[in-house]
Amino acid sequence: MGSDSTSANPIKFKPTAKLIMWGFDLIFALVSRVRLVGKENIPMQGAVLVVTNHLSYADPPLIYITLRRPDMVVLAADTYKKNPFYKWLVNSVGGVWINRGAGDRAALKVSLEVLKQGKLIGLAPEGTRSKYTHALQVGKTGAAFLASKAGVPILPVGISNTEKAWEEIKHLRRPTLSIAYGPVFTLPPTERDTKETLEKNTHEIMCRIAALIPDEYHGVYKGEARIKEIRETG
Repeated sequence: MGSDSTSANPIKFKPTAKLIMWGFDLIFALVSRVRLVGKENIPMQGAVLVVTNHLSYADPPLIYITLRRPDMVVLAADTYKKNPFYKWLVNSVGGVWINRGAGDRAALKVSLEVLKQGKLIGLAPEGTRSKYTHALQVGKTGAAFLASKAGVPILPVGISNTEKAWEEIKHLRRPTLSIAYGPVFTLPPTERDTKETLEKNTHEIMCRIAALIPDEYHGVYKGEARIKEIRETG
């Protein structure tokens, strides 16, 4: 049986990135329990847009160690370059710096280029952490626009309980952090991305994420019939 060049010459973790991943593995193992669901849904090669809810600073490393793809690209605001450790960390895992002052356009431009290279990149459609309610906020249309322009599959991720991790650890308890990967899906093809189409596709993306997390995290999407449909069809 023949094999393509990707499978014959798989991309490997750089030594420093591998050490960082092992370091995160150790930290999470020592201070928490990680409950991973849907590992079989993770595509191990090819361009993929990962969409996730965002509860705490623990989310990015949790995704990093559970995805375990060497070509995963991390976006980081260039304001964090002032922190030597953070700068080293982002550079070591193949991160891409974006100018926060340039807004969402800069992030979308960089993300589109990454996907065209056949790599994997992750975005939180809400645009920021859900700091206060820890439930889903209204999704922005950037992820839908990006998936449409790049023509790539989308991998939904649902994270829960990370917002409670630090308090649990401070009280010498090991929290159970849950991360679930849903089936990859694609958006329906459209001739052009109208506001209506982008909003409709964004709603689908957010419902796919919501279907992977407990109801109390659904926030503005609570009670949406589409969430129930996704759960029933798997």
